[in-house]
Amino acid sequence: MATIESLVPETAPDAAPPGKVQYWFACLFAIGWTGVVCVGLFQQFRAWEHPSPLCVVQRMFMLLAAMGAAYIVRTALLRGSVTGRHYMTGWGLALVAAAGGSFAAWRQTTQHILPGAKGYGSEVLGLHLYVWALILFQASVLVIGVVLATAHTTADRSVPATGPGLLRAAGMFALWFLGVVIAVNLVVVFLEEGYHWFLPDDPDRYRFFYEVGMPDARP
Repeated sequence: MATIESLVPETAPDAAPPGKVQYWFACLFAIGWTGVVCVGLFQQFRAWEHPSPLCVVQRMFMLLAAMGAAYIVRTALLRGSVTGRHYMTGWGLALVAAAGGSFAAWRQTTQHILPGAKGYGSEVLGLHLYVWALILFQASVLVIGVVLATAHTTADRSVPATGPGLLRAAGMFALWFLGVVIAVNLVVVFLEEGYHWFLPDDPDRYRFFYEVGMPDARP
C-alpha cells in the first residue's frame, strides 16, 4: 500500500528547466512580506500611529507567511537540496498564514466599511493599510496556488546554496532581514502593550513608557 512517504520521495530526477524558480521565489516572498511589515513600522512612526490589536495580528500573519518561505530557503542553505516535502511544508505554512491574515484584514476592513466611516489610521495611496493587507494576502493565496500547481516544473531539488555564491547570498539576506524585523516587531509590540496581556481596541500610547514613568516622546 502506498504511503505518504512513497508519494513524496526524498530523491527524484532533477526538475526540468527552469528549475530553482521556487527557491528564488521563496527568497523574494520572504523579503517581500518582511518589507511589507517594514512599511507598517515606518508608517507607525512617521505618522505616530499606534497599531490596533487587529493590525498586530495581521503583522504576525505576514511574518508567519515569510517564515514559511524562509523554511524553504533555510533547507537549501543547510542541505544543498529541497525535496518536495520541504516545498510543501514551507508553502503550506505560508498558505495558512495568508488565509489567516486575509480573515484578520477582512475583519478590520468591515469595521470601517459603512458610509462616512473614517477608517483606522492614515492612508497609503488612497487605501488604509489593512485594505492593502487584504489585497496582498489574497494575492499571496493565488500565487502560492500557482506555485504548487506548477511545482513539477519549477521546483529543483538540487539547490547548491551551501557554498559561496549568489544563491547563498540571497538566502542569507532573506533570513537575516526577516530575523531582524521579527525582533524589532517584538520590541515595538512590547512597548505598546506594556505589562498587559491585551492591547486596548484603540491604543493611544506606548503603555510601557507610561508604566515606568517615562512618557513616550511625540514629534
